[in-house]
Amino acid sequence: MDGVIVDSEPLHIKSEKQVFAHYGVHLSDEELRVYMGRSSRLLFQDLIQKYALDTSLEDIYPSHIENLTQLYREESEPIPGALELIEDLNMRGIELALASSSDHALIAAFLEKFWDSPVFRIVVSGQDVSQSKPHPAIFLEAIGRLGHPAKACVVIEDSQAGVLASKRAGIPCVGFRSPHTLSQNLSEATLVVDDLRDLDYDRLKNLVDAV
Repeated sequence: MDGVIVDSEPLHIKSEKQVFAHYGVHLSDEELRVYMGRSSRLLFQDLIQKYALDTSLEDIYPSHIENLTQLYREESEPIPGALELIEDLNMRGIELALASSSDHALIAAFLEKFWDSPVFRIVVSGQDVSQSKPHPAIFLEAIGRLGHPAKACVVIEDSQAGVLASKRAGIPCVGFRSPHTLSQNLSEATLVVDDLRDLDYDRLKNLVDAV
């Protein structure tokens, strides 16, 4: 979802900076991008420990989710080509799963903003699995619910952690290099693109056929 369908990385960074600034910690973009594609809960746990803050994940994290949900509703924009690709695949009867490290509240806000009816048959949140990317748990959960073998699926990811997770799950992966993810190493992806408008049904099917 984040960085692939919705241009939300700047919103995550904005909210994370706001929350930690309340505790006197001023984070850099580079420090936060290390966690791209991974669970926000992990980011908060690590940074609370790193800066020895007198707070806990349970105390600080709800403020972040509240901030970010509002930002999603007011400021989020789709990645060019993402909605069109999803709509085309839906029209062709391709089953889609959304596997996002984000919390259910953020996923719900995103889905409500961009669609009036369900477009994903399966939705898996980072809250549904015990381990974060680059562990393959979230993708294994998604394909398990879909009921298809890994080699019959394709993942689209914009982060190194996500690409590694898909590889470890045995799923062909498209690495999407966006302006926000130029520092991410996507070399383990099956295919790398700079524009989602370069993807279509035939190109994705070729990835599956080549396995």
